Amino acid sequence: MSKLFKLSAIAIAINLACFSAPLTSHAAKYDMVTSTKAMVARDALQSFDMSSMTNKAKDASTDMYTPDIMNAIIENNKLEYIVLKQDRCQFTADIEDRARLVKSPVFMYAWGQMLLKGICVRAERDLALGYIRRAADDGYAPAMVQMAEYFEKGTFMHKSFSLSEQYMHTAAALGSKTARLNWADMLIRGYGSPSLYEEAYAWLYHSQYEDEYSQMKKIYLESQLKKFLPPNVIARNEAFEPDI
Repeated sequence: MSKLFKLSAIAIAINLACFSAPLTSHAAKYDMVTSTKAMVARDALQSFDMSSMTNKAKDASTDMYTPDIMNAIIENNKLEYIVLKQDRCQFTADIEDRARLVKSPVFMYAWGQMLLKGICVRAERDLALGYIRRAADDGYAPAMVQMAEYFEKGTFMHKSFSLSEQYMHTAAALGSKTARLNWADMLIRGYGSPSLYEEAYAWLYHSQYEDEYSQMKKIYLESQLKKFLPPNVIARNEAFEPDI
């Protein structure tokens, strides 16, 4: 079975399951993703097996990227280094196929970033933002974090604090540790509402960070959130290990 046939079959299966909406431009009207919708999309993606598409490209320093490998690359901010410098753009076509045909959110986000920054391809901002937004609306947390930052700062699009809140809160609800730091920071800066402080504190308290900067930021944000929470609420959340 050829790679093209595999891609086509996978694209049809995913489209029938949950990705039938066409890719829209970054300026188009769209339905805001909710935590529930994002979790359904995430669960659907995790149940889909793409392992048969993994093989070895000649002279490459890594296997063809799986969704887990690409997600790890993105989470560690190594996309440009790995794709451009380490693997010398050998998997560009594969990334594009999985973004454009398969519509895998992790690859749509990766492809969007490559188009935005001109990594291995000619930069195309509008097309890039369309892929990043679609990845966010299909439940990919790093894309949600990026969209939240764009909307808060007015980067590439109009400012919208409400959309920034919704994207960041949903990413935090999905378990993104980066989003949980950023969401707590947004609450401290006046976003959201006091009713969300306890939830944010629980998420942050039970998240572990490896780098020193994130560890220090977590400690600071926890101390700030504690100012708004009664001692019994703090004790309850620290004693209970939530399933989050």
